Amino acid sequence: MRITNCFILFLIISCSSQDSDTFKVASEFDEQEYIWLSWKESGFLGGEPFYYTALAAMKEITPHCKIRLFYGPQLTYDEAQMHDRIYHELLANKIDTSRVSLFVNEISYGAIQDPGPIFLRNGKGEFALADFEFIHPDKRAEEIDRNVAAKLNLPLISSTLISEGGAWQTNGEGTMLLVESVELDRNPTMTKVQIEKEYERVLGVSKIIWLKRGLKEEEWGKLENGKYGIGTGGHIDEFCRFVNPYTVLLAAVNPKDTLGDEIAKESFHRMEENYQTLYNSTNQDGKPLKIIRLPTGPLMTKKVNYKSLGNEEKSWFDHVESDTVEFYLATGYMNFILANQVVVTSKFWKEGLSNDLKERDAQAKQILEYAFPTRKIIQIDCMPLHHDGAGLHCHSRNEPKAN
Repeated sequence: MRITNCFILFLIISCSSQDSDTFKVASEFDEQEYIWLSWKESGFLGGEPFYYTALAAMKEITPHCKIRLFYGPQLTYDEAQMHDRIYHELLANKIDTSRVSLFVNEISYGAIQDPGPIFLRNGKGEFALADFEFIHPDKRAEEIDRNVAAKLNLPLISSTLISEGGAWQTNGEGTMLLVESVELDRNPTMTKVQIEKEYERVLGVSKIIWLKRGLKEEEWGKLENGKYGIGTGGHIDEFCRFVNPYTVLLAAVNPKDTLGDEIAKESFHRMEENYQTLYNSTNQDGKPLKIIRLPTGPLMTKKVNYKSLGNEEKSWFDHVESDTVEFYLATGYMNFILANQVVVTSKFWKEGLSNDLKERDAQAKQILEYAFPTRKIIQIDCMPLHHDGAGLHCHSRNEPKAN
């Protein structure tokens, strides 16, 4: 009996030690040490500069969580000039600079969620970074997470899997949400089982739920109605997010929005298909998921003169046969930032606009207040980022507390 008890005790100690050394991805609804935001002087496709939204977000986040501000040389400004310019803007906007740390990189980057640092944490409170492959015309974008690891002196867990941060969600306890239209497109030589195993190895997840597709207007290229999608083809942070270990928010298209609109009608069917998948799924402990429906943002488009666009902007449009191109803005309330006591998300109504937008904003806020009863819901203007096929979450990264 003594031998048996000793053997059991040995197993317990060994397993505990192994668990404490194992790195796992943390959830965004846990306590955060920093929210990473990017600083970009320019806008995109006729939108205002991205940093307008970054400033508005920092005002709301800094009382509750510290900021790491990611930047690099831009326009005519070198690194030192950018440093001074950023601090000038922070002070002018009465942002507590003691709560903001600047992180300089060789290149600037807007939607840092995708190539940026994915923090992994073990039972000892130690950190590592996940290092996935990332496809971008500027090869230096793929090195962003490695640069962060080097400067913060953190180990890397590397993978050849092509992965973008906005494409998946985890609940911090083992369950992961993936989207087939994204993962299989980025990794055409891999099966779903191979993709699952790699995420399990790198992120420490144990249960993966596959959703089919994202919103129709989030697709890339010319759509059936002649308008362009400039989105990601199905990044999950535009339509489904974890609230806690067993609750998800899922986008809901109002049936009224589908009348006479084939794009909205297709998005409606896709979200209802995703609902059925989630309804029939469980988390890592076998518990059913609670599903809360959050209204989609208003379908909004923008027209720009094609010839006036820069070369990078033009590369977003194929088979242009007219002087102007019309594209869908990546509107929505799901692309929010969780920053401890606050949830910061989008709003679309402004003075002079339709009351329908005002009512939609209010409804979204009310549902988010129900989903996050202990947090304050704050809505800000994120329109500059929507011109980038993105939102607030896309231009951010979460860094959890060490514990």
